[in-house]
Amino acid sequence: MRVTITSVDYAPEDLYEQVPLLVELLRQIPGSDRPDYWLGLLLHPVEWYVGGEEREVTHLVVSTRLMGGRFVPGARDLPISIAYVKDVSVLGDDRLEFSKCMFVALGACDVG
Repeated sequence: MRVTITSVDYAPEDLYEQVPLLVELLRQIPGSDRPDYWLGLLLHPVEWYVGGEEREVTHLVVSTRLMGGRFVPGARDLPISIAYVKDVSVLGDDRLEFSKCMFVALGACDVG
């Protein structure tokens, strides 16, 4: 399933200019606080500036803002939370380790 992140808020300045973001949702992964996070592959990597250095982000963790919400095909302007994956080893994990990602923004997406 694909989502298009159409807007972000409370985000780093460099992220606003990179929207929209196309994301292929890979699989759901439970966290310690809720069972419905999603690992996603960015179809075009995001440039992330940390301490004056440029990094490339290839994966995200996304969730609906309301626990129990769902990514349903055809949904529009679905409120979401967005985190960058800092450590791609999370892609093989059974549970989401928050130390391997970093919350970066609230946003909205369309589900395709």
